Amino acid sequence: MADRDQQEAYERIWNAFLRSACLADGRHDTAAWRSRAGPFAMCVIRVPAPSLAGLLDSCQQSLAHCPNVRVHPADFLHITLQELGFVCDRPGALDEITPARLDEFAQSAVGPIADRDPFTITFAGVNSFQDAAFLEVDDGGACAALHARLFELAAIPRSPRFAYLPHAKIAHYTADAPAAAVQAALAPFHQARFGAFDVTQVEIVTLDVNEAYPPLRPYAIIPLGG
Repeated sequence: MADRDQQEAYERIWNAFLRSACLADGRHDTAAWRSRAGPFAMCVIRVPAPSLAGLLDSCQQSLAHCPNVRVHPADFLHITLQELGFVCDRPGALDEITPARLDEFAQSAVGPIADRDPFTITFAGVNSFQDAAFLEVDDGGACAALHARLFELAAIPRSPRFAYLPHAKIAHYTADAPAAAVQAALAPFHQARFGAFDVTQVEIVTLDVNEAYPPLRPYAIIPLGG
């Protein structure tokens, strides 16, 4: 059921994007982002770029020729399972956590992640939100199951704006601008198969808020299947 709902959600997003006349500015590295006191922490599945070589390069090259598009570098590709927040000594906002709380989360996540078997992710096609292009995830619902457990552990006292949907963003849009060029660039890749890889571990990483596409610095690496 979860897998079917996931596929239906992707189709709704694609149809909505095709009906949209405009892109939206989707850059994450805003002045507000760069002003935060500490790094941003999240739980991710790192995407090995070589598994997507060829078709992804072609898709990103096509996007790069469009105005108002910023393509993601290969070493930044990832699937977010759970955002944890900005790490600082004295949290003053709902999206901030202490180093001690981050360490507590890392320790408490070991059991739920280790209880899950390794699985395979296939990138089933390109899609787009209004503010960013992404690869669809075909995983039998495995990422959503991991997210559900990690969300409980994170105990974030706020509700997300949208239901969780696994994806790997490959580009952000940089302005509120006409969507036609990007729609045309993505259409030939919508039903393509971009590649697959085996997921054997989950990482907790931190990102430097002073860089647009910073290295995903490992904080903890937790293997699946114990």
